[in-house]
Amino acid sequence: MITDSEALFRWKLRAAAQPQGRTVLDLEADSLHRHREKLCLIQYADAEGVVIIDPLAIEDMKLFTLWLQEADVWMHGADYDMSLLQTAYGVLPHMILDTQIAARLLGFQQFGLAALVEHYYGIVLSKKNQRANWGLRPMPDDMKEYAQGDVKFMLGMADKLVAELKQLGRYEWFLESCACNLEHGRERHASTGQEPWRIKGSGKLNRRGLAALRALWLWRDKEAASIDRPAFMVCSNDELIRWSTALQEFRPAFPHHSMHHHRAARFRKAVDHFQLLDEEEYPHLLKRTHHESDAHFDSRVEKWAARRNAIAESLALEPSLIATRSQIESIAAHEDKGLAQLMSWQRSLLT
Repeated sequence: MITDSEALFRWKLRAAAQPQGRTVLDLEADSLHRHREKLCLIQYADAEGVVIIDPLAIEDMKLFTLWLQEADVWMHGADYDMSLLQTAYGVLPHMILDTQIAARLLGFQQFGLAALVEHYYGIVLSKKNQRANWGLRPMPDDMKEYAQGDVKFMLGMADKLVAELKQLGRYEWFLESCACNLEHGRERHASTGQEPWRIKGSGKLNRRGLAALRALWLWRDKEAASIDRPAFMVCSNDELIRWSTALQEFRPAFPHHSMHHHRAARFRKAVDHFQLLDEEEYPHLLKRTHHESDAHFDSRVEKWAARRNAIAESLALEPSLIATRSQIESIAAHEDKGLAQLMSWQRSLLT
């Protein structure tokens, strides 16, 4: 495991000498164990083997980030790891070639890393340390072994996936999809943190309900910070939505029976604070994308959806890979504008 700047420098020389698209990255964080997650481990692989980098032990990771922003790397299901990299270092790779995207474009129904390794190599990866605390130091040998398993098959598997994509004429789809996903990752990071209390389910609340949700989310965040544990260990998002819905409808919201009495008292204080707000202090509703519909809008949606579904079935692909429901509605509302929002390979299939 690389734990100092000198060893990181030697690794940088090795990584920089690798051809583009012939390196692999995976990351581990402590999101299941701490209030504010942090990047705890970097797994790297190339033709020479696997290297584990400990970012918690190295004060200056600039050598890593300098390499990263110039590199085309293979990753699997990179959305979460993109967020980790941007939060930790403010950079992303030049290109991320995602084996999960490749598998989906090949029509795999099970496209998790373990499923793909088993499919191509007949090897069942251990799940023992899936929920481990990656911030633990010294790190046990079995955790190091688990971490290496996440990347050591990736290059060989990538070669197999690419060969199949090219055979089906879908390799260009793959490259465009990866580039699009990388751009979406940048956009997601730029928009996060502005109003983090707007969680899944908040779109169904009115302004009063949103005010309740904001108050209770802030209460939960303070509780989680006080014990340095993830927010879900205080209460779930579903509970926040349920309480907020009750308060929206002028019904009482009760802390659950297992909640410690001090925490329950702070919960009630947060509710009381919300109750004292004036209506002008309530959060505003977010503007939703609204398609101006006419008498034939629904029939156009169904026509485009039927076309998409037929194409997806003929190619053995998930329909949403070709166009999501939202994209279908955009096309039905304004055909040229909606089609222009698709990737070129999606557009060519639909038109």
